[in-house]
Amino acid sequence: MTSTEIFATAAHLHVLLRRKTGRVTDTEWMATNADYARAIVRFAREKAASDGLDELLPWAAKLETASTGMGALVRKPLLQSAAEALRAAQTPPPQASRPSGFADLVPASGFRESALPSGFDGGKRTDADGPDTPRYVGGIR
Repeated sequence: MTSTEIFATAAHLHVLLRRKTGRVTDTEWMATNADYARAIVRFAREKAASDGLDELLPWAAKLETASTGMGALVRKPLLQSAAEALRAAQTPPPQASRPSGFADLVPASGFRESALPSGFDGGKRTDADGPDTPRYVGGIR
């Protein structure tokens, strides 16, 4: 069964359980978690037997066959994940070669530097600046 068919089966069983028994289920979780799907199948079969709701049985059977193909997510133990994160943090990233000075303290932004005067020189105009050169308040751009 494809994931779409599994989800459709889970949604149909969800609707039937909601209408017939009042039970609200999580359709997405039912379609992805085999343990939850088996629990819902067990519940549907119990309700079908106790309340005479035979229309639940074929959908429970479909979900049961689909749940055998669901793979459980393999998680790393917390200790292993933490150890890997610490090792990664202890290894300094390779430094790109840049000229020394103030630029070493500021990470590279990826933007080109402006050709306009920076304004960090006190906002003074130079001889190259003409009277029509745009200016910013306080020389800050």
